[in-house]
Amino acid sequence: MEPTELQQIIARVASVGPIKVWSVVVSVLGDLMQSADDTLGASQLDALVAPMGINNQALRVAVHRLRNDGWVDTQRQGRRSRYQLTARGWAETERVRPDIYGAAPQPNGKCVFLAVGPPHLAAPDFAAQLPKDSVVLTSRSGLVAGRDGIPLDWLCAPYEDRSMPDWGKAAVVPESLAREYEALRAIVEPLLSLPMPSEGLECAALRLAVLHHWRRLRLRHGALPDLVLGEDWAGARCRLVVLEALSRFARPELSALE
Repeated sequence: MEPTELQQIIARVASVGPIKVWSVVVSVLGDLMQSADDTLGASQLDALVAPMGINNQALRVAVHRLRNDGWVDTQRQGRRSRYQLTARGWAETERVRPDIYGAAPQPNGKCVFLAVGPPHLAAPDFAAQLPKDSVVLTSRSGLVAGRDGIPLDWLCAPYEDRSMPDWGKAAVVPESLAREYEALRAIVEPLLSLPMPSEGLECAALRLAVLHHWRRLRLRHGALPDLVLGEDWAGARCRLVVLEALSRFARPELSALE
């Protein structure tokens, strides 16, 4: 396949959802840096994100923001710059790595509970007191992944029914999120049958475009959709395609990008 064709494919993948340049940089560095000591040259980062429609000026602004936020350090080697994740950036990258690259969480690893608040509790207060990985079902009921953080005066019982009604599925996975997952799957799946190179800078850029949009969607929620819906939801179907794409378009060695 000619490089121009591959660049067009990268651009299509990049356009499947919104592009925030600082978030793309986090995706790129998080994927390529497999050690806290790894660094990436500024020119290499520029070459990797350019096929996604990101120009050098926007990239520099994004790196400046990440540096100010304590995510990225810049090292100077003569007139050249190299980027490295800070201790904070590396810790956050490691924390979410299982969510981005791993298989779906299994129900036996973290149980789902049905939580019901007391009748005197206002609906907004109930929603505010729910733990992080949870969804509101009705004004005073919700599903929670794990019972940590559930107030002691609430009813809390294991949720085991897999025949979730449609209105419950819509609460666990909003329609807008499902559409975005389906859009990503629809644009990545056909790539798996195309004769494309398995290495090179453009191949790395394609991998990173796919990865970025997957990461952007996956970090919007916790394990709850997988624990409740299993394989019967858009994110699970998208995961299978994305993980196959990441396997085919392998992560390049940093030295190969120099």
